[in-house]
Amino acid sequence: MAIKLESIINVAARIVGISILISLLVYVYPRFYSSLLETPNYSLLDEFKGGKTIGFRYAYVGAWMLIISQVYVFLKYLIRHSRIRVRLAKWLDIHCILNTTGFTLIIIHSGFPYYFRYWEPFTRINVFKGLEGLISIRGLLTWILLLTFTSGFLSRYGSNLKLKRISNRVHFYSVLAAYALACIHILLSIMFPETK
Repeated sequence: MAIKLESIINVAARIVGISILISLLVYVYPRFYSSLLETPNYSLLDEFKGGKTIGFRYAYVGAWMLIISQVYVFLKYLIRHSRIRVRLAKWLDIHCILNTTGFTLIIIHSGFPYYFRYWEPFTRINVFKGLEGLISIRGLLTWILLLTFTSGFLSRYGSNLKLKRISNRVHFYSVLAAYALACIHILLSIMFPETK
């Protein structure tokens, strides 16, 4: 019963997080489209970070890749709780490829490691400045994404069964945290587009 409740909470939390992310990504689509019309300067590393033309493109495409990769999670849930028969091995491979590519694009967008201004986000978060004081939550999001990717990798390719169980649990909670922080980050980027 506890496992079934946990999987229902997992799916419900992912649906809520994905729905909010999709809404925000649809809202910022005009900004993405206008970034496609701009001519970036490929010789500058600065162009690849967030807020710049290439960086914004990478973040937008990477976020969609991470969202689309969640089809695997929903298929896994459907197979467990219904009579639908689908080979999950291919879907897991697609999930891993989309997540690795999306993760790479988003990490480049964050400036990690060549221009990672928010590597220590907690000293830069200032709750007394209101929502604008939470802008540096993007550094925390980057670390959570690194944790999510690493735990997912260990969960998939680890050889030790105990390590796989622990990394699977870490992966579950870090994904939920990443959804929440990504929604906050995108919302703050919409509200304060020029904050550096």
